[in-house]
Amino acid sequence: MRLNRKKILDFFKKSESRATLILNDKSKASNTIKDALGKAITNKGELEGVWGKMVLLFGVAKDYVNGDYTEIPKRSIVAILGGLIYFLSPLDVVPDFVPILGFIDDIFILNLVYKQVIKDLEKYKAWKDAQIKFIDNVDGSATT
Repeated sequence: MRLNRKKILDFFKKSESRATLILNDKSKASNTIKDALGKAITNKGELEGVWGKMVLLFGVAKDYVNGDYTEIPKRSIVAILGGLIYFLSPLDVVPDFVPILGFIDDIFILNLVYKQVIKDLEKYKAWKDAQIKFIDNVDGSATT
């Protein structure tokens, strides 16, 4: 099966447009992320090749919407949320219920988004690691 890249990218652009609107409503954005995470966990086996990337995308999206991490350009968070919206849609270019092939277009989009925002994700990961170290240090010093 050959993927129609133009069709996939056109569908993704629509997902990014929806992401721009959803970002204006913290509750909708949070629910979208939660729903996409639930779908990802349910289908983790089929997403094994992109699982680590997805965890990072979910993390930055969640932290951005919660207001914990805002040091990411708006265009990057729109692309990330757009990718999650695309992933969440069961009727995208290759419907998710098609055995074996259902997530091929989703994986393509998620990899594309990851590559687009990789520098922003590296900064986020450094920030997140620093947060964890800080909490570990606070917890460690509280017990000694």
